[in-house]
Amino acid sequence: MTTPADPFFSGAAFQAFGQYVNPPLGRFLSLSGRDQRFVKAQGCTLETEGRDVYTDWLSGFGSLNLGHNPPALLEALKNHLSLGAPNLYIEALNPFAARLAERLARAAGASFETCYFCNSGTEAVEAAVKLAMAATRRRGIVYCQGAYHGTTLGSLSMMAGGEYRRPFEPLLPGFREIPFNDLRALAQALEDEPAAFVLEPVQIESGLRVLDPGFLADARRLCAENGTLLILDEVQTGMGRTGRLFCFQEEGAPPDVLVLAKSLGGGVIPLGAIVIGKGFFQKAYGDPLMCEVHNSTFGGNTLACRMGWETLNILESPGFLEEAARRGAALADLLRSAIGSHPLVSRVVFKGLLGGISVREADHPWFSWSHWGLEEFCERPATGALLVHRMLRRKFLVQICGHDWSTVRVEPPLIVSAQECEKFAEALKEELDWIHANG
Repeated sequence: MTTPADPFFSGAAFQAFGQYVNPPLGRFLSLSGRDQRFVKAQGCTLETEGRDVYTDWLSGFGSLNLGHNPPALLEALKNHLSLGAPNLYIEALNPFAARLAERLARAAGASFETCYFCNSGTEAVEAAVKLAMAATRRRGIVYCQGAYHGTTLGSLSMMAGGEYRRPFEPLLPGFREIPFNDLRALAQALEDEPAAFVLEPVQIESGLRVLDPGFLADARRLCAENGTLLILDEVQTGMGRTGRLFCFQEEGAPPDVLVLAKSLGGGVIPLGAIVIGKGFFQKAYGDPLMCEVHNSTFGGNTLACRMGWETLNILESPGFLEEAARRGAALADLLRSAIGSHPLVSRVVFKGLLGGISVREADHPWFSWSHWGLEEFCERPATGALLVHRMLRRKFLVQICGHDWSTVRVEPPLIVSAQECEKFAEALKEELDWIHANG
């Protein structure tokens, strides 16, 4: 293909990123050979201006569960724009938000009744925390070590320690950290009567740590006994990623507030939401003076809600989630067979089509941050990043986890094919063999 005749795909436009958007990131991408110039995307692949084709195993960190530019969503987008409907229903009834809210509440289960819309995951987390405080008339939030709930100030107050958090400390008061998967610690923390317990069913950025079976149901029971709201952050695990529409449905233990974003907009439009249990919105904002004290101008806009509706059409179509679950199980088996006993691999963990491969450090001075002139990274594991680099050379986009650089995340679109999975596993084994042989 030729580069589209569009000023946004010119060489100057790509170069401008390193000058006007994020100069240090631009330099780092160039230094690490990750400054690809993508001009086309479809399904599980991206194409550069030089016609190199890459397979996407990141899915926009969970934003592209349906792949790039899903044809059904693009067609719905065109049809919607032809309606001429208002995109913002300011101080008026919004039928698009209404229909999507009703559908999400029903999909989440009988214990839910309302939905609040925003534009991103961290906004949705903030909305959930504020709702809990307003509904319970309490302060105090309990969260888990290793968490990643976003980077706005309230969400950041529940962030694992490290570079995301450190420059902004001290953060908001009243946020208490407990160990992940520790029911006893949770019970103890709830004695202080916090407003909410905020939890991820899978801690992706901490190396794919999964909740123990039964933990969610026990946490729900403890929170109910103490008048604390259980907020479940399914920004990445929701919308089919773990084999069900929402991860909590596996155990049948619904939270009081469900947090969604990323793939809720189908990878086409930014869209976040909190789906709220019965009575809690009324308790928090139940009169005309309070009903708009937490709001978002573009939250629930017509275009975003229409894309959310169409996304659910695809995810809830007959057999779609079942096939995604089968593909995830097959991929997990394939990778465990191919690399599970590899000398460099310490762990392969999967939940649906969400996986992590933890690698041991290769013992070779060349495979070090100092050798590559990146001394500021010297306290971090290097082999995971090397594996990411090697896979990039093979035209596979993968990435390490934000809090655990020894774990490579595996997060392809839910439409990934068996053939693409086989090619990925083959390349991964070959690159691990190369690192081991040269380490």
